[in-house]
Amino acid sequence: MVRTKRSPRRRGRAITTDALMKLLARSADGVFAVDEEQRIIFWSKVMEELLGLPKSQVLGKNCYDVILGSDYEGHPFCRRDCPAIKSAKRGRSVPNYDIACRRDGRELWLNVSIVPVPRSAPSGAMAIHLIRDVSQRRRSERLAQAAIESVSQFMAETSGPEPEAKPYPAPGPSLTAREIEVLRLLADGLDTDSLARKLGLSQATIRNHIQRLLAKLGVHSRLEAVIYGARHGLI
Repeated sequence: MVRTKRSPRRRGRAITTDALMKLLARSADGVFAVDEEQRIIFWSKVMEELLGLPKSQVLGKNCYDVILGSDYEGHPFCRRDCPAIKSAKRGRSVPNYDIACRRDGRELWLNVSIVPVPRSAPSGAMAIHLIRDVSQRRRSERLAQAAIESVSQFMAETSGPEPEAKPYPAPGPSLTAREIEVLRLLADGLDTDSLARKLGLSQATIRNHIQRLLAKLGVHSRLEAVIYGARHGLI
């Protein structure tokens, strides 16, 4: 029996720093990278256009001093060793999240995804941030929320004395108990972030519940869903 000599398994070729930076520069998203000290070491052209800050003004600065992001309640989110950076340092995946910042007197909402970089990588980067402008989505959510609150207030003012609280009815043939719960909380004026915190779910899961709810009711907005629910005794 003739034994064949196995060829040594080839290891994947590590991407060079130059190649990595070229890949980042071609991204349609805004991209910036930070090192272990959260100093910005890469700032893409899209980031320059998005925030109006040329790379000459941001390279070498700490990301939290440049982005100045806050959460839904206006509390500072970008800071030294923020939760996202702590996870990235441990090599853990980081769920994407929204932050608000102000540029030229206007509010800008950004969706952030963080990609941890292995310590063995030659680039010197510790975490790569992918940035998307979601300001339009946030404005749409706020307009819908304001309309829902107006309808809820009108219903409260015209419905007479508030009846005793009743437990949720058994779900109908189409809506689940969770979807009825989401519908009632929408009628109470809760937005996506408040719903997520109230129910202990992610914002993405809440949006999925709302999309399924709208589809089942045959409506196109949260406001229409609340009105439908009021007319059919669901809230």
